[in-house]
Amino acid sequence: MSDDLLYTGVVVALLAAAVVLGGRLAKRRHWRLLPMMATLTTSVTALTLITGPFGMRSLAVALAAALWAAVLFSTASLVRHRHTLHATVVSVVGGAIAINAALVAFVLMRFSSTDAPREYALHWLPAMLTGGATDLGGVRSETETPLFVHMSEDVSFLPLLMVLLTGFALSYVVRRGALTRTAELAG
Repeated sequence: MSDDLLYTGVVVALLAAAVVLGGRLAKRRHWRLLPMMATLTTSVTALTLITGPFGMRSLAVALAAALWAAVLFSTASLVRHRHTLHATVVSVVGGAIAINAALVAFVLMRFSSTDAPREYALHWLPAMLTGGATDLGGVRSETETPLFVHMSEDVSFLPLLMVLLTGFALSYVVRRGALTRTAELAG
């Protein structure tokens, strides 16, 4: 359990750093949304594919990254011109949906319904990130590797990259929108 808490703490600290970095870069750089999202999607896909075996896993990673990018782009488009509080709330909810949807798509493509029962889908993200959710319903013997370990090994860095880049991208978009509104009011 202490390893789970330690890893969760590290993920939260890295996410906070990504959010701060996104907010700070919004003051210094002006990137268009579509090229930024294309770059992030390519980064997620490439880094995840490089760190694991090719084959069916590659298709699952590509599908997960495409779904993540589509939901994240939609969320970023929604919050771009909103007030900061509303944009922050929508960003958190939309970012969580983007990450969870992508990882559910990955598991659906990668594991059979016998290995990964679909009714446990909301537990897959915590299981892959921290190992905190260990009962995922798969029928396994005592000697087999638990499903959450198999998922974590198969998914590699995908969830962590998605969490960090989601925090960065949405923080950037929200802060950039606030700066743009402030400039329009002043000018």
